[in-house]
Amino acid sequence: MSFRSLLRALVVVGTGLAFASPVTAAPSPRLVIPRLHLDVPVASQLEGGPRLYYRDQDTIGIAGHRTTHTHPFLHLPKLRRGDQIRLGRTRYEVRRSVVVRPTELWVLRYTGLVLSACHPAGSAKFRYVVFAARVS
Repeated sequence: MSFRSLLRALVVVGTGLAFASPVTAAPSPRLVIPRLHLDVPVASQLEGGPRLYYRDQDTIGIAGHRTTHTHPFLHLPKLRRGDQIRLGRTRYEVRRSVVVRPTELWVLRYTGLVLSACHPAGSAKFRYVVFAARVS
C-alpha cells in the first residue's frame, strides 16, 4: 500500500483512529452479545447503534446509547465476568466492568474490547465501561 493510499484510508473516529479500506469500505462487523440478546452491526454514527470510536493494534472501543437511538446498551450492566461477546469473527470474554467519569481515558489502555455507555441510564454524568479479553 502506498503512502498516498494509506493517507486516504485513515479515518478519524471520535478521539481515536481507525483504518478503512482505501478502495471500498468493508461491511460493518456485527456486535453479538448473547446475554443482552443483542445482534447489531457496528454503526458509522452513534445515532445508528453501537459505534467504533477508538481502535489501535491492542484496543477496540465501542460506545452505545442506553436510552436513545435504539438504546443498544440499555442493559450493559447485566454483563458478568465470563459472558461471551463476538465482534465480527473475533470472540471476547467479559473480564470486568467499572463506572468512570467521561474524562477518564485510561480505559482505552486496556488490551481487548472496551464497551461504554452513559451511566446512570439517561444521564451523561458517568460512563459504564465493560472490559472484554480476546479469546483464542
